[in-house]
Order: sequence, then C-alpha cells, then structure tokens
Amino acid sequence: MKPTRDNVSFRFAVRDRGAFLFTRDDGATARTALEAHVRASGPGSLLIIDFVGVRAMTNSFTDEFLGKFYLSLAAGDCGVAGVQLVGLDEETRDAVTVCLERRKQIAVDGDEDTLLGDAALLADTYEHARRLHSFRATSLAEAMSVSPSNANNRLKRLVEAGALQRERTSGPESGGKEFMYTLPGTSRNE
Repeated sequence: MKPTRDNVSFRFAVRDRGAFLFTRDDGATARTALEAHVRASGPGSLLIIDFVGVRAMTNSFTDEFLGKFYLSLAAGDCGVAGVQLVGLDEETRDAVTVCLERRKQIAVDGDEDTLLGDAALLADTYEHARRLHSFRATSLAEAMSVSPSNANNRLKRLVEAGALQRERTSGPESGGKEFMYTLPGTSRNE
C-alpha cells in the first residue's frame, strides 16, 4: 500500500487489518506493516494512525501493535516528526489507554488534541505547549512555574511519544545545548 501524504503528514489505516483485531500475532503483523509504511514514507513528517472503521481491539493486539511501536518511537528508531491517533471510538480508545497506561507511555489523540495513556502529569504540560506553539524549555518552565530541569524532563517524554518536535538551535554563549519545541506538522515560523 502506498502512503497517502499531504505537505506534512502521512496516514496509516489500521482498518486495512480488519474491523475486529484480536491476537498478539495480528498486532505484530500490523506493527510490521506500520513500520514498513513509515520507512516508505520518508523521515520527518507527522504520522497519523487512523482507527476509523476499527470496531474492537483486544489488549493483546493493542500492546503488540501500539505499545511496541511506541517503544521504538521513544528509542528514536522511527524517523517521524510526530504521531497522532485519530478515529478512535469509545471501545478502541479504552484499549489504547489501557495499553499505554500499563507501559507508562503516552500518545496524542489527534481528534481531541489530548493525551492518552499515562498522561496525568503531562496533560498540563502538553496544554501549555499547545498554547505556546513554538518555545524553549525555559519559556515552558516559566509559563508553568516549574524548574527548567522539571520542564526538560516533561518535554523529553512528550518528544519520545511524538507529541512534540525538538530542533536544536544555537545554544547560549555558555556552550550548552538549546532546543526549540513545536507541535508536529507545524514550522517554527507559524
């Protein structure tokens, strides 16, 4: 299947695997197809994982498909700028949430612009990031009244989940690293 792509995103239709997704083996097959889709689409764009038409998924399928995909995403093995899940209904959202909570992972619900999974601490951080749109960690720390190291720890998890993009900028004169953070699919100049 050839990826569909607009100027900044490409879509993977989970429904192509079936409306009822049950086994860990099926999850592994779907994850392999997703990883091949990502490789074929090229680096640097927003990946949209589309669940429209999927009526039910077991925890085993979801863990093997999404849980393990998000592990490779956090490790930097995917080469995408960000990931959003769309088309989730109540049933499939529950399966995704359970999977992510068990693995202490998060994901972006692209339909609702919210975090799913182990998001209690990060939901507020993500909301501030959405409002700031393009920012440095120090700006986020100031906006949230937290320490810069606390902001950096939170931002690291959001970047690993594909909820934010990070781009290195010229650092302060002290020689340290400095990054700009943006929402995937947007540029720093927007």
